[in-house]
Amino acid sequence: MSSTLRILPRCLLLFVTAVLMSGADASPLLQRTDKHAQFGFSLSVPSQFEPRPIPAETPGLVANYAPKDAPLDRRSPLMQSVWRVELGQAGRASAEYTLRRWILDTLSPLSLEPVRSVKRRFGRDPLRFEGSALTEDGGEQALFVHAWVGDEDLIVFVGECESDRLRRERRAFDRTAMSFKFFSQSEEEEARQKWTRHYRRTSLAHKERRIDVATAAVDGWAIRDTEHSLILFHGASNSPVLSKIADNLVTLRRRFARDFPPDKPIDSLSVVRVCRDRGEYLTYGGNPNTVGYFHPRAQELVLYDARVNSSEEMPDDHQTMRTLYHEACHQYLHHTASSMSPHSWYDEGSAEFYAGATFKGGEVESILGLEQRESFLRQPETLRRLPRLEALLSMTQSQFYADADVNYSMGYALIRFLRTSEAAGLRAEWSSLPKRYFESLRDTWRKEAEKLALSGLTGAGYQSAVERSREVALKASLVGVDLESLEAEFLAWIRRGSID
Repeated sequence: MSSTLRILPRCLLLFVTAVLMSGADASPLLQRTDKHAQFGFSLSVPSQFEPRPIPAETPGLVANYAPKDAPLDRRSPLMQSVWRVELGQAGRASAEYTLRRWILDTLSPLSLEPVRSVKRRFGRDPLRFEGSALTEDGGEQALFVHAWVGDEDLIVFVGECESDRLRRERRAFDRTAMSFKFFSQSEEEEARQKWTRHYRRTSLAHKERRIDVATAAVDGWAIRDTEHSLILFHGASNSPVLSKIADNLVTLRRRFARDFPPDKPIDSLSVVRVCRDRGEYLTYGGNPNTVGYFHPRAQELVLYDARVNSSEEMPDDHQTMRTLYHEACHQYLHHTASSMSPHSWYDEGSAEFYAGATFKGGEVESILGLEQRESFLRQPETLRRLPRLEALLSMTQSQFYADADVNYSMGYALIRFLRTSEAAGLRAEWSSLPKRYFESLRDTWRKEAEKLALSGLTGAGYQSAVERSREVALKASLVGVDLESLEAEFLAWIRRGSID
């Protein structure tokens, strides 16, 4: 046998061994191409990454990626994102300064060093930096920043990972940064045209808003439309959970319209985003202490699927569904009262009240009491901390949140007492209090908003108008009400454990 033939098996063995040993690091090199038609580019990302939705009020962020197996209980420590940063009148001449300034303002680095980069491509010049930044829990993470400089903007790729993983992840970051390609105008409009054709065939209102939201949706998110809502759901389009969310929102909307009657048609689309898990929710910008929230400026309700096992059913009293009903109440009040927030006792108390909704046959079957709130209120130490009713009714938001557990529970109990108790049912001035408050707030704020529009909007003027509207609403709701008698009966009702 020749020496060449004897050496060949050894070479083959070494090659196979090297491949097997590199298995842990090989997966980031398996790439897939993602198109972002609305922004006119494509890029290749690691195959085990998936797109994540763009958090509200993050200007310039156009794409966000995290591993499919990212942690479920915290923001993913390994991220890839793409940003667009506009250049000023100086154009390319200001690119490096603009990029450094953007990195400082957006990423808040602890350290930052320029790195030798590649040659000009796509008619764009490269800039690259590496550094480190603090994580939300006070740790340190590595940053990889690569920008493609155009005449009018920077397209910036950012890789984030744990500091001790940068050497391992750098190759994946580099491959993504080098993979950008840009579309022609016709390709860029393809996704939007698809949704435009779809919605033009429907009788749904808010077509342009629906087209915008649907076009911006990332892969893997199902879209479900109802008359007043657009639901973005990270999961299968035929999911029973998605169907239940859509059906219950339609039913609950009818109940809201009865209990908070609008004085004119609501001209707003309710956008609801259901993240697949807590980790995705936190990456999107959710608070670690919550399951969901309503973002007034973005006009979007965001929550996550909190099931431990995603194959389980989701009953009406599941944490996710109760959060949905709570935040849907905030969203409805926001749209009905022309973006005006009521006093916190009314806003949070009403939202918690409707969190107990149950459904049957396309109707709200009942609104159950919340056991956790009720048992907390009846504890002796809680009863000693309860504020006087007059103080609760006039609390500012900061005062309300200063003792949130107590004030949330008391606000919820007050709304439930006024809407469901036998004692309130016998006193029209008590049972009608929630409706009178809402209608006065709605009407007064509309007049104040018209004055602001005519006189010019300022921060101080807006806040004064808000406070006046709330004061007028509170006074209107208390006409004919003996506050001491109401408080005495309400507290007795709590102590009796009569919240059923």
